[in-house]
Amino acid sequence: MIVERRADNPYFSVCIPQYNRTPFLLECLRSLEAQSFRDFEVCVSDDFSNDGRDAEVRAFLESSCLCYRYRRLEKNVRYDANLRASLALAQGKYCLLMGNDDALKDEALQTMRDEIGRCERGPGAAIFNYEEYDGGRPTRRVRGGTFLGGGPRTAVRHFRDVSFVSGVVLEREPAQAFATEAWDGSEMYQMYLFSRIVAAGRPLLLSETVAVRRGIRVPGQQVDSYASRPRRAVRIGDEVTLPFHRIGALVIAAVAAEVDPREAASLKRSVLSQWIGFTYGFWIVEYRRVQSWRYAAAFCKGMRPFVTVVPHGLGRVSELALRALYVAVTFAGLTVPLGVFAAVRPFLHAAARRAGRPR
Repeated sequence: MIVERRADNPYFSVCIPQYNRTPFLLECLRSLEAQSFRDFEVCVSDDFSNDGRDAEVRAFLESSCLCYRYRRLEKNVRYDANLRASLALAQGKYCLLMGNDDALKDEALQTMRDEIGRCERGPGAAIFNYEEYDGGRPTRRVRGGTFLGGGPRTAVRHFRDVSFVSGVVLEREPAQAFATEAWDGSEMYQMYLFSRIVAAGRPLLLSETVAVRRGIRVPGQQVDSYASRPRRAVRIGDEVTLPFHRIGALVIAAVAAEVDPREAASLKRSVLSQWIGFTYGFWIVEYRRVQSWRYAAAFCKGMRPFVTVVPHGLGRVSELALRALYVAVTFAGLTVPLGVFAAVRPFLHAAARRAGRPR
C-alpha cells in the first residue's frame, strides 16, 4: 500500500531506496525538508526492512511539510528492484536518485533546477558532484558544466560517472519506460537506465555543482557496508563471484539498440577496457584493504576474461588485448603496496576521468 501526500506535477521526484538505515534516512529527509525549493516530492521504497522502524519513517513524513509517496514492499527484493520500485512511485518531470545514507546540501534543489532549466533542450540525464558529509572533501566526478548531445558514444564515455547513485538525475518518462528486471543483482540499475536513456539520444548535463553530502554520520550508528563487514576466510585457489562481472555486459546491453553495427565492436572494447582498467582495478585494491590479499585474489579469479570478455564475441585480436589488460591490472593490483596506491590515488583518479573513453 502507498502512503502519500500528493504533489501536483512536481518538477523533481527524489527517489530513495531504503533498507534498514532508518536513522540515516531520517537525516536525509531532514535535508530535503530544509530546501527552499519546494516543487518536489519524496518517493521512498522500503525493501521490507527488518529493523522495526517503519512507523518512525511514516511518522516523520506525516509530520513534515514534504509531499511524499511511501511504500513498504511485501518482501525483500534487493537494491536494483528496490530502486526501480522507488522510480515507479515518481510523478515528477525528473527523478533525482539518492542513497538512503546521503543528504543534499543547502539550496541544492534550487541550484539543480536552475542549471537544468538553462539547457535549451531538457536533458535526459544530469550528473552532479558530491562531497564527504564528514569534512566536506569534494569528489568532482564530472567537470566543465557541459551540456552534451546524447547517443551511444556519450553513454559509453560517462557510464562510470554514475556508479555512485546520489546526485544522478534521470528524466522520469524514459526511466519508467525502460524499466527491466534483466539486470537485477548487478547492483548498478542506475547505470543501466542512465546508459539506456543517453544512448537513445537524450542530452546529458554534466554539472560542476557539488549538490550531495555523501555518507551521513549519526552518533552511535554505523551503516552496513562492504567496508564494515567482517573479514572472510578465503583459501588460495578459491573464487569469489560478485555483481561486478555484469557491469560490462549491462552497459553494452543498454547501448546495443542504438549502436550502428559498424561501431559496435569499438564501443564494446571501450566499455570493457574502462571496466577492466579502472573499475576492476580499483576493487582489487579496495578488497585488499578491507578484506585480505587472498580475498582480492579470489575476486580476480571470479572476474577472469572467460566470464567477462569472451561472451561478447569481439574477435581474436581485441580479446587478446583485453586479456592482456586484465593480466596487467591483476598483477599490479595484487602486488603494488597499498601505501603506493594511496599516494598516487589523486593521479589515478585524474587518469580515470580522461582515459579509456571514446572521443
